[in-house]
Amino acid sequence: MDAKAVHAAGGYAAAVPSCLAVQSTATFDRIVPIPRSAIDRALSCAADSFRISAVKIGMVGTRAAAEAIHNFLARFPGIPLVLDPVLRSSSGAPLLSAGGLPAYRRLLARASVITPNLPESEKILDRRIGAFGEAIVAARDISFATGASVLLKGGHFPWKGKRGVDIVFEEGSVTLLGPGEKIRRADAHGTGCALASALAARMALGEPLVDAARSAKELLARWMAEGFPSLEGRWTLFG
Repeated sequence: MDAKAVHAAGGYAAAVPSCLAVQSTATFDRIVPIPRSAIDRALSCAADSFRISAVKIGMVGTRAAAEAIHNFLARFPGIPLVLDPVLRSSSGAPLLSAGGLPAYRRLLARASVITPNLPESEKILDRRIGAFGEAIVAARDISFATGASVLLKGGHFPWKGKRGVDIVFEEGSVTLLGPGEKIRRADAHGTGCALASALAARMALGEPLVDAARSAKELLARWMAEGFPSLEGRWTLFG
């Protein structure tokens, strides 16, 4: 889905998995780590073949993977890095080993934009967010703690009239991005990953953060509208 979203957003994805996710659209089984040497080589191969204009990081999995990614990024100072902090599956299964947290924090410190949803924001800040105003403060606090801009995704917001309103915090300023058309597929599979990938693609094409976020939201709405139910009944993006 990451690669598909990047292509549909106008980029070309050179995708390097850090682990194999064994899952269906309805259940998550487990992750199977890929050896560090293979990750290192795959990243080098991607850079040998293509000019890297932006990087998007999703599930990392292990300390070894986080360290491999961090070392690779040292070759590309200054390029946009979108980090989607996927730390748990929707069923609650951990997607980062306990020993990987210190290395993962180094990735957070390197990110240009962090794209958490509401539960991930609460996890990063270690506090509950009980109102929309608190979510805006949370976006600011994550930005101050990491030095990155923040796109706090509103798909999990429980507050009336705020579902799907994304919060962008960049250089001290807050921009609210409305949900657009009424959300009909709140349970769609992979929306957060697709949004972050599309955001990275649009930033690679030179769009400023807020414009890139708007473009990504418009694309995501189209992919949801063109989606279909899996055999398990989970709405699946297509575009």
